[in-house]
Amino acid sequence: MIILFILALSLAFYWFYWTVNVKKMDKMTASLPVPPTVPVLGNAMLFIGNSRKILQNIEDLATLAFKNKGSTKLWLGPKLYVAIGDPEDAQVVLENCLDKDVVYRFLRPWHGHGLFVAPVDLWKSHRKVLLPVFHNKIVEQYVDVIGEQAEILVKKLDEQLNGEEFDVLRYITACTLDIVFETAMGERMDVQHCPNTPYLIARHTVMTILNMRLFKVWLQPDCLFNLTPYAKQQKDNIDLTHKFTDEVVKKRRLEYQRKKYNDNLQQSDGKPKPVLDLLFEREIDFTDEQLREHIDSITIAGNDTTALVISYTLVLLGIHRKAQEKAYQEQKNIFGDLKRGANKEELMQMYYLERVIKESMRLYTVVPLLARNINKDTYLPHCGVMLPAGTGAVVGAFAIHRSKAVWGPDADEFNPDRFLPEHSMKRHPAAFIPFSHGTRNCIGRNFGMLIMKSILSSIIRTYKIEATDIGPLKIEMLLFPIKGHRIKISKRSAI
Repeated sequence: MIILFILALSLAFYWFYWTVNVKKMDKMTASLPVPPTVPVLGNAMLFIGNSRKILQNIEDLATLAFKNKGSTKLWLGPKLYVAIGDPEDAQVVLENCLDKDVVYRFLRPWHGHGLFVAPVDLWKSHRKVLLPVFHNKIVEQYVDVIGEQAEILVKKLDEQLNGEEFDVLRYITACTLDIVFETAMGERMDVQHCPNTPYLIARHTVMTILNMRLFKVWLQPDCLFNLTPYAKQQKDNIDLTHKFTDEVVKKRRLEYQRKKYNDNLQQSDGKPKPVLDLLFEREIDFTDEQLREHIDSITIAGNDTTALVISYTLVLLGIHRKAQEKAYQEQKNIFGDLKRGANKEELMQMYYLERVIKESMRLYTVVPLLARNINKDTYLPHCGVMLPAGTGAVVGAFAIHRSKAVWGPDADEFNPDRFLPEHSMKRHPAAFIPFSHGTRNCIGRNFGMLIMKSILSSIIRTYKIEATDIGPLKIEMLLFPIKGHRIKISKRSAI
């Protein structure tokens, strides 16, 4: 009886706390529109269904937000979220609220406290140490590695020469994985020739389960998820990926210590040091577990986004042939008849290609939503609302990038010249946020741009690309076209 009394008292206290708290939050955000809610669940029904339907519901939320100065609110049970589709309010949140929302906890078993999901205090100290590793002078040393892998990619694409439409993403992903593994860990994985290793299969399995859990509300509580077979499957496959990275970290630490003992810190083969070796030299003495978490964040979070941007860009160039020809002519002016990979100086001359990539990232924002925890009352100047502490803020990067109020009436059209300097300088600093915004933006954004330009350069110089359309989209953790990134290729006669 005593146990039942304590349980009832606890439930009553919980109900009272949330009733008072919810009423306070609701009152502070009363001016924001909210979709129809149901008792207890709030608006959780919007996130039930397939990934295409969920994306449509998110787009409907964006439409509602644009009718009210770019913001709307919704309830997921007792948790209040405010969706933001205006650059000015997005800037306030992304510059002042650095703590990631609770939804990112699903990545913790895999990423641990890597930079992508680390708590704010740990993120601040580790980011300061990691930042020099991603300085332009460092990442530019990897240009030759990128060029070598791009050459392999071009040869692999010959399999599809003059054939039917095919999904180019799997080829691009294999290439970018080879680049990231070699530059981050110093390991040659040769994914482009051997795509079905146990590590890669495990990695894909974990991603599939995380995507499913993110948008299936009944799988989000740990107590329910742990009752499903997915929990063990996820753990087993995460353990396998961790084992791989742990072994690499231990091996390279031993090599680093041996070289340090011999006062010879240069790579014996003359190649630039991988990121992992550079981390051994930082003033923080990272543990093996911390190194694994940071390296996994780089190889997992950074790779898929880069591969998706390249694939979207290829489809867009296949649709917009005049833009493709202009990009090709720029390559011809830079390289003449040379067919090798691009060097640093050549990459810096690809002004039009960079604009094409940015326009691709604007139209098809591969990380469409950015979620932050509001840890203190925060005023949004554009919509004129004070967000109460404890709210979740979801910045709709996809919505901002398609906003006609920000980009004009032709916001849905492909136009790389939007990113000419004279146009960009007039734009709000948070109007274009494919790498997020503020101090917690993507640490590898410059490295990613080098990879994208180098791979696209090699493909454009070698092939003519055809595509019809991208078609309907779906949202998982990232943004995907339902039918894939489908293109046709034919050989260019000469550069």
